[in-house]
Amino acid sequence: MAESASDRFARWRLQDLLLRHSGLRIMPNSGDDLLLAGDLPFRATGPDGRTVEDCYAIEIRVQSTFPRGIPTVRETGGRIAPAFHKLEGDLLCLGARTEIQIQLATAPTLLGFVDRLVIPYLFGHSYHEAHGVMPFGELEHGRDGLLQYFASLFRAPSRAAARVFVHLTSLRRRVANKEPCPCGSHRRLGRCHNRQVNRLRKLLGRSWFRGEFNAIATDE
Repeated sequence: MAESASDRFARWRLQDLLLRHSGLRIMPNSGDDLLLAGDLPFRATGPDGRTVEDCYAIEIRVQSTFPRGIPTVRETGGRIAPAFHKLEGDLLCLGARTEIQIQLATAPTLLGFVDRLVIPYLFGHSYHEAHGVMPFGELEHGRDGLLQYFASLFRAPSRAAARVFVHLTSLRRRVANKEPCPCGSHRRLGRCHNRQVNRLRKLLGRSWFRGEFNAIATDE
């Protein structure tokens, strides 16, 4: 039997989101998508201890496939310029695809999506307005940005090593564990960084990392 909208909203913990962020409202919308819009005030502190308090007008569109399907977010108040970390269609670029999927896999609720992904983006914009730099650093664009992200995720010594980590995460455990660990320890993965690789493989699945490996292997 198909899941009802009320059951889906309960699974997404929609009510928790609306209670925490009372400036958001459910908007009329045709189809199965959930459309939320309104003001999102926040107060956040960066790694340097600087606190930002601000508010943005936003619109969030949630597909019925959430959390596997990533909601789209727009800033509707005209504050965020098109050149500031946006995707096609004026959508906010909330981070690397794998980072977004990790956050949604560990907190598969709308409140988790807003608190872990939307607010940090808005905080970054406000911080950049005030100080001229991003509080958490910036990823490069395209393939180089993906490699930069994976190097950080796996704590790899180089982007080349990060690429190998992604490939190993796309393989079956017993196959990957026999390969040399990309960290440079001269040990097999199964006796080195296997726990980190196994955790990510279990969290998102081999097929996800196979797709990410294909993305970073382009033009090599």
